[in-house]
Amino acid sequence: MVALLSNRKRKIGASGDALSKRQGLTLMEVKIPAKQLGWLKMEDFCPRCVWLTHRHPIPQSSVYYTAMSRFFNQFEDFVQQSVRQGMNQTGNIPSWLSMALQTAFPSMPPVRRMLNPTTWTVRVGEGLLTGKPDVIWELADGTWLIADYKLTQPSTRFNPLYETQLNAYALMAKRLQKLAVSRLALIYFEPDERLSSPTANLTLPMRCTVQPVPVWDESEEVGK
Repeated sequence: MVALLSNRKRKIGASGDALSKRQGLTLMEVKIPAKQLGWLKMEDFCPRCVWLTHRHPIPQSSVYYTAMSRFFNQFEDFVQQSVRQGMNQTGNIPSWLSMALQTAFPSMPPVRRMLNPTTWTVRVGEGLLTGKPDVIWELADGTWLIADYKLTQPSTRFNPLYETQLNAYALMAKRLQKLAVSRLALIYFEPDERLSSPTANLTLPMRCTVQPVPVWDESEEVGK
C-alpha cells in the first residue's frame, strides 16, 4: 500500500502542483479515505480527477450532489441494527446472514462479538489513511472479519476498488487495534427473500450474499 500511495501520489502531485504551491497545500496534508483509495487501483485512474476531487469536493447544497447516499446510509443502518439486535437477543447473527457467510467461508468459525465501527486514521508512508468499516466481527478462533455493506451486487469492474478499500481497513485494524484480520468480504443484497428486523415490524424482500475479498500479505503490499 505504501508503494501504491507513493506511485500514485507522484502523478497526482504533478497534476496539482502549481495550484498546490499557490494555495500552500501539499498532498501530504491530505487525508485519503479508504473508500477513495481504491480509485488509485482502477485502470482508468486519472491523477487530475483525484486531485480536483480532494481539493474541490462537491458541496451537498450543489445541484450536482446526489442525495442517494442518504438512502444507502439509512439502509446500512437498518441492516447493522438488525444484526446487532439479533446478536444481543440470541447470541448469534441472524440466520439469513449466517447462511450467506457459511456459503462464502465454509470453514469460518462462528461470530463471537462485534465492535462498534469508529473512524480510524493511520499514517502510511507520507500520507494519512482514514476510514470507518461497516463490519468488525471477532470470530471464535480469535481472528477478525471486516466487511462492507453494498445495496446491490458490485460490478466486477470495481473489484480492485473494494479490495483496496477493505485491505486498507485491515491495515488500520492491525496498526491501531492490534487485530488479526483473517477474512474480508462484501455483503450485498438482491431482491428475493424477506429480510426482517427482529425488533421492528419491518421486512424487506432481499437476499443476502457474501463475496469474499482476498486479504493482502502486509509484508508484500503495505510495508512499514
